[in-house]
Amino acid sequence: MTQKERITELEEKLDQALQHTYVYDIYTLHCANSELYIGYGNDRSLVIDVNTIYNDLPFLISEVCKEQKKNQEETLDRIKESLNEL
Repeated sequence: MTQKERITELEEKLDQALQHTYVYDIYTLHCANSELYIGYGNDRSLVIDVNTIYNDLPFLISEVCKEQKKNQEETLDRIKESLNEL
């Protein structure tokens, strides 16, 4: 791969990365003026209209619970495998 091709590839990856934000830890949550403020990272925040997120709550709760259940099952499987190795 030439240097120019590599630069083009990296620029495309950067453009894609700038379209998404991964929030690992949430540091603050509060509401004001019909907006939900979610603080994360180094002085970053996500602001969401309360009415919008309220309408999406059924989907959000359902999907988060499904993922959490899947993660718990995977962890339990790993624990069982570890115990079987003893």
